Amino acid sequence: MSALDWLIPGRGRRTTLAREIRAVTASAIKQSESSRLTQRESVLWELFCSGAGEVVHQLLVKSQDRRLDWGVRRRWRNIDGPRVLTIYWWMLLYHLVLYRNRGIDGHDPQEDLPVFREAAQAFLQRELDPLPLEHSPSPWAEKWDEQFVLESAMEIYDNVYGLLGRHVDLTTRINRVSLFTTATEQGFNKAIREL
Repeated sequence: MSALDWLIPGRGRRTTLAREIRAVTASAIKQSESSRLTQRESVLWELFCSGAGEVVHQLLVKSQDRRLDWGVRRRWRNIDGPRVLTIYWWMLLYHLVLYRNRGIDGHDPQEDLPVFREAAQAFLQRELDPLPLEHSPSPWAEKWDEQFVLESAMEIYDNVYGLLGRHVDLTTRINRVSLFTTATEQGFNKAIREL
């Protein structure tokens, strides 16, 4: 721990959170090997995993894009390993929703999604096995994979706030989720162009 960690409240915890997010992202990317994804599927899987990690980092640690601010970074004391994993998993699934709704030229989301859903579930289960949890996290909605992007973001926002024990202000939520959706769609499109 550096001297700055002692002087700046929360700095040490934010550093730990950033490390946890990097670790869970790397673990999710490695799931492509266990799930035996094809080369083409592995490229997309890494895009989804990396995108999810970037969004979670901006939500919980430090935002490079003000549109990716849900006002939860101040609650760092409530964010532990299982919560990081849950939020990351939701963002991974959210990227599958982006894929289903936005598509990628030369790829068929309807054909690919069952493989990616299975990989996401296997990743979560592998991460949960060593944790002493009573209940496994569930997606934010039963039919999450049939939702539109904005609808998913709205429900994830509510679930993140619930997970962190915070009250949802409906007026603030509408603005934050709208900005978040725009930013994540643009980020997804940029990542696709860089493939």
